[in-house]
This record gives sequence, structure tokens and C-alpha cells, in this order.
Amino acid sequence: MYTSRTLEIASEQLLRLPGHVFDVISITKPVSTAAAMNLIGILSKLSPILGNLIEFNLVELLNEHHEFQGLGSWQRQDPGFPDAVFRGQVHPVPGLEIKSWFPLATEITARFKDSQTRFTDRNTNLVLLAWLPEAIVYGRPKIVSV
Repeated sequence: MYTSRTLEIASEQLLRLPGHVFDVISITKPVSTAAAMNLIGILSKLSPILGNLIEFNLVELLNEHHEFQGLGSWQRQDPGFPDAVFRGQVHPVPGLEIKSWFPLATEITARFKDSQTRFTDRNTNLVLLAWLPEAIVYGRPKIVSV
């Protein structure tokens, strides 16, 4: 299998994620309107933690698919660039740089410490996952867009 095909298959799987709920953490329903307003103000602070949890789970989800059986497996790199790589019989090594975004946050950032030269082999795709709690203010993280 070629690097481009490996990334294409992974992308197809990732594009099926909208609506997927990650059972990694759950925020309980606020007890009052005031509590909900306070919660809205701090939910975006969970994004770094949830981003890491989502990365772990994405690697597991990708490895469940039969297309990759016998060729290798997806592995998370932390720290490292990109966030996930396919180790096995595919060269150059395919990778996914994964960024999670909480759309109700006041900003979006996607910082790269690595230079553009890391993309010259066309073996790394950037994945942007937008997530919200299931009930907007509370619940488990749900992917709303990829």
C-alpha cells in the first residue's frame, strides 16, 4: 500500500466521525442557570485535555479497521510530530497531525513548532476535529465536524 492510499483510508474513516461521542470524560448537567453560565465560561479550558484523549481514541478507532490489518498499525507520538503515525510496511511513514477545537471558545489555534519542510513528502495530513459536549453545555465530547 502507498502512503497516499493509507492517508486516504484514514481520512475516509475520520470523515465518518461527526456524531461520534467519545466516552472519555463526562461533564454533569449544571444544577442551575447560573452554574450553566459559569460552565460555559470554562469549557474551552478542557480542550487541551480532551484533545489528548481524542488523539488516543482516534488511533484506537483507526486500528479497528480491516484495511490496515497485516500492514502495520497507527501509533500515537507524544511528544512528537505528527501526533499519529502508521508504523509498518508503508514508506514514507504516513502521519496525522490532530487538532481539536471547541467551537464555543473565543479563539482557534493550531500551532506548529515544525517547519513547512515536514510536509514536503506529502505524508502528513492535518486533521481538525470540532467537538462540543453532547448537550452543548454538558455531557461527553461529541465530534460535530471534521
